[in-house]
Amino acid sequence: MHVKTINSGKNSGRNGIGKRFSTAAALEDLIVPPVQIAYTQNLIDGKFVDAASGKTFPTYDPRTGDVIANVAEGDAEDIDRAVAAARKAFDEGPWPKMTPYERSRIMLRFADLVEKHSEELAALETWNNGKPHEQAAKSELPMFIRLFHYYAGWADKIHGLTVPADGPHHVQTLHEPIGVAGQIIPWNFPLLMFAWKVGPALACGNTIVLKTAEQTPLTALYVAKLFHEAGLPPGVLNIVSGYGPTAGASLASHMDVDKVAFTGSTDTGKIILELAAKSNLKPVTLELGGKSPFIICEDADVDKAVELAHFALFFNQGQCCCAGSRTFVHERVYDEFIEKAKARALRRVVGDPFRKGVEQGPQIDTEQFEKVLRYIRAGIESNATLECGGDRLGTKGYFVQPTVFSNVMDDMLIAKDEIFGPVQSILKFKDIDEVIRRANNTRYGLAAGVFTKSVETANTLTRALRAGTVWVNCFDVFDAAIPFGGYKMSGIGREKGIYSLHNYLQVKAVVTPLKNPAWL
Repeated sequence: MHVKTINSGKNSGRNGIGKRFSTAAALEDLIVPPVQIAYTQNLIDGKFVDAASGKTFPTYDPRTGDVIANVAEGDAEDIDRAVAAARKAFDEGPWPKMTPYERSRIMLRFADLVEKHSEELAALETWNNGKPHEQAAKSELPMFIRLFHYYAGWADKIHGLTVPADGPHHVQTLHEPIGVAGQIIPWNFPLLMFAWKVGPALACGNTIVLKTAEQTPLTALYVAKLFHEAGLPPGVLNIVSGYGPTAGASLASHMDVDKVAFTGSTDTGKIILELAAKSNLKPVTLELGGKSPFIICEDADVDKAVELAHFALFFNQGQCCCAGSRTFVHERVYDEFIEKAKARALRRVVGDPFRKGVEQGPQIDTEQFEKVLRYIRAGIESNATLECGGDRLGTKGYFVQPTVFSNVMDDMLIAKDEIFGPVQSILKFKDIDEVIRRANNTRYGLAAGVFTKSVETANTLTRALRAGTVWVNCFDVFDAAIPFGGYKMSGIGREKGIYSLHNYLQVKAVVTPLKNPAWL
């Protein structure tokens, strides 16, 4: 990587706590990202265009709070234009009428172009989001490419059935694209959420209007340009950047959108569902919040459990909907676990996400940064034990010290609410029946983790925990074919795998009389 640096000031947090964390961003010069901003307009009908209002909004570097670029601010009129383009491309255009094999070839060519430009995309993702560059480059970009290979493979394998009937009729089912799909993606994994949404929708033959998160609009615009280079027809994929109450609400309530998919907070998911119902009753898939339990059983190898629980919570700055944010530890290993979890948090490398070896970058923006600090204060005020962290790191940007609380009780805010930050809450339990009850005592049900040497214990817990994913002796294992989604208020429907195709298809039964059939 070509390295240039900019000065970032110096500070290490209150009470000297920050001095124990490795290489705070405040103690280093920041690297200038090795990428240029090329696309800041909305993409409608195959062309980059300004917002109808002419307005723009700033997108920021979370390392400093400085403006990276000004992006076209789409609103209801831009959504109308994008939906009209998608509608025409579906009703009249070539995409749903194209052979599935040709759709597959375009998606594969797109994946190849992303691979060719992966260095710029990883840098842009880190710059706009704050996640470690090594994570973006070595994990998320390869997964993005893999996801489009996966969905390209499905494009020519979507088909219906021949169904036996109780009488002289030929019955077949057709799996048809649902039409214009409205999609709203979050800021924590901008590229991966693009792939989770766009891949299955296009494989099924739909057209799309996608709204980016206002915090992270840049990589979606970049890859959309690559998609058109790969041969995607105009109007098939439209990108509008803007805010939720304007562009997002317009998309969810649009009468000419046939389906909407949203990833984000549970509160916003409720609004999306209501808008969809009040408009044209369009079907909705929602991947929402979580407060996932990570259960460390008494037979656990504590050193391995500490490392996995640390990863489960702190990955992506804690900005992960399925983060293992309630760490339940058996009383027999609790004290040992606390000491080692604290030591691991203090070793966590926090700093400029462009630097090699940095594990944690900044939170996404000032709103999220302040929210995390408020929850930390709530934990202290509720008499949880602050083992380490508890404050910002540096004076510039949105860096938060890796924070560990012990003696956390189920009724504390830090044990109930989704913090979405680097705050580990550790709770003590006595037996399996107790931890099942407590783990399930939440409005969420996105994911869970189990750490044990016992197959019997693992089987008991995986069947008892009310969550869409249960990881056993691992965490955050994602694969193109593994479905992901939640129980309860963590959402509706599933992303990825064969299940994601169901979100973008209609099933039609076709019945024809048979005269003198040789067989039924």
